[in-house]
Amino acid sequence: MILLIVDPQIDFVSGSLAVPGAPEAMQTLAAYMDSHREAITGVVVTMDQHPIDHCSFVAQGGQWPPHCVRYTVGAAIEPCIAEALAQCYEMGIPVEMLEKATTTERDAYSAFEVEVPQMLRTAEEIVVAGIAGDYCVRQSVLDLERHGLGDRIQLLQEGIAYISPEEA
Repeated sequence: MILLIVDPQIDFVSGSLAVPGAPEAMQTLAAYMDSHREAITGVVVTMDQHPIDHCSFVAQGGQWPPHCVRYTVGAAIEPCIAEALAQCYEMGIPVEMLEKATTTERDAYSAFEVEVPQMLRTAEEIVVAGIAGDYCVRQSVLDLERHGLGDRIQLLQEGIAYISPEEA
């Protein structure tokens, strides 16, 4: 099983764009990773890594407050997930990190619009968790479905936080 973790970053958990239920979802995900470590054959993590003047920010005409600005604390992986990823790495489980929305003029809710990493393309099962379920997780799943991987996807609902909980 490949675990896909979408945007488990501090700004989405407790920072400038904190999502309701994100701390609990990330703790649940970390516990899931611990209890399912033997079944996990790889992990793919997506991360916003925005320039300070990113087009999605209100000051540039976008809809979001500044968040996940590259090289800031808010752009870092939530500590409980970082620890779980370190444990995977120590056990020899491959961990692939994918940055998205890295240029000023282009936003990206998904890292899979154009290309899907080999680890996901060859996976028999993809378990998806992360933040936010109604934006980046949703678009990532839609893009993976568009690339023909829909029948392999399973959502770990307890490990997903939503900006609008009614979207869950």
